[in-house]
Parts: sequence; structure tokens; C-alpha cells
Amino acid sequence: MSKPPLKIEQVRVEIDRVDNALLGLIAERLELAGAVRRAKSGARVWRPSREESHVRELAQAIEDTPAELVSRIWAELMSASLALQGPMKLHIALEGDALEVWTLVRDRFGAAIPAVSYPTASSALAAAYADEEGVAVLAAPGGMNSWWTALGAKGAMSDMHILTGLPRTGERDWPRAVAVATADIQPSGQDQTLMICSDFTKIDGAKLRAEAGEHQLISVDGYLASAPEGAKIIGVLPKPMKLT
Repeated sequence: MSKPPLKIEQVRVEIDRVDNALLGLIAERLELAGAVRRAKSGARVWRPSREESHVRELAQAIEDTPAELVSRIWAELMSASLALQGPMKLHIALEGDALEVWTLVRDRFGAAIPAVSYPTASSALAAAYADEEGVAVLAAPGGMNSWWTALGAKGAMSDMHILTGLPRTGERDWPRAVAVATADIQPSGQDQTLMICSDFTKIDGAKLRAEAGEHQLISVDGYLASAPEGAKIIGVLPKPMKLT
């Protein structure tokens, strides 16, 4: 015999119980975030590959919850944690639709990380490069933009890397914006490797993403630890979580 449905008052009591439990766990997580920074002993605060793989695993573990909701919740939790851990700052290029850019940033990085906006990609990239824990958020390579050439072998910022795409969820295989920093390139488990070369037809499986003069930006499925001859790896993009 099935149980009678709970009365609305009982449901509200249960919701309050869950909310209080959630707040307690959030407080515990933030306390641990402070301990993480002390344990890192000077290591970089932002580890995008671990963050991407962790959020993906969480979304897969709770199939009945939309991936987009999981991504947004953890963006805020990780934003608060990163703000506690150290001086990470976002340097955002507001080229194009500024409202869309801010929405993408908020959905991916939350609201707690300090952010500064700039009118051009070059100025945002330069500011992030000069900032030890800086992350530049720029329009994804393609069309007329050529900021990504600065990450090439002879570029002014050859030690910067494209490390994640915005948005984190969706059906597109190429993002609307990307985050760039001097953090190391690490695999997330579901990636595409980005390289600059001069002739993409010589690289198996290469997709041409952008061109600027003699430079070609390509992507190759999977994580590559080293580049083929004639190419330089400039980043890795975790593949977006599919919407459910």
C-alpha cells in the first residue's frame, strides 16, 4: 500500500532541513578552501583541468539534475573558494556584446572572483600577463581576431595558454569565449588540443579554427603532451558538458 502524500507543511519542513544541511556543507567547504591555499605553498590557485573534470564527474553522478545547473552551482562555489585561496583576478575583454560576455563569465566563474574589464582583447591579455594570478577572458579565436598569435613560439606571451572555454555546457564544439593564463596545460579527460602551425594539412585530424597571416590555429581531438613537427601547443579546451 502506497504512503499518503506529504502535506505542504511537511514538505516545507523537509526543504528547510535540506537547506540547513546544504549551508552547513557549504561552510565546511569554504573552510577547507582556506586550508587548500595554505597547503599549496605558492602553487597557482586556479587549476582549470581539475575543475573541469570534477564538475563533469558531479554532473554524471546525478543524472536527473541538468548539467547546466550543476555547472552554475559549482561555478559559484568554486568562485567563493578561489576568492578565499588567493589573489586570482579576471581580466575581461568586452568586445562585442558586453552583456553576453558578462553572462558567460558569471556562468563559468561565478561572482566572487575580482574582475576588471577592458575595451580590447590585447589590453585584457596584457593585463592578465602582468598579473601573477591573472586570467584573461577573450572572444574565442576565429573571424578577424588575431590575439592568439601572441601565444605562438615567437609571440610576446608564448608562455600563456588557452585553458578553458565558455560556456562550460552546450552542444557546440567551439566556445564563444576562452580563458587564458600562464597556468600549466593539464588534461581534464575530455579535451581537444590547440596548436599554432603554418600548414594544418600536414597534421592528422586537424581542424582549422582561425587564420592570421602565416599562422593557423588548429584543434586536434584528445590531449597531446607534445606537438607534431612544425606546430606549437598553445592550450587545451575541455569539451563542453552536454545539456540534459
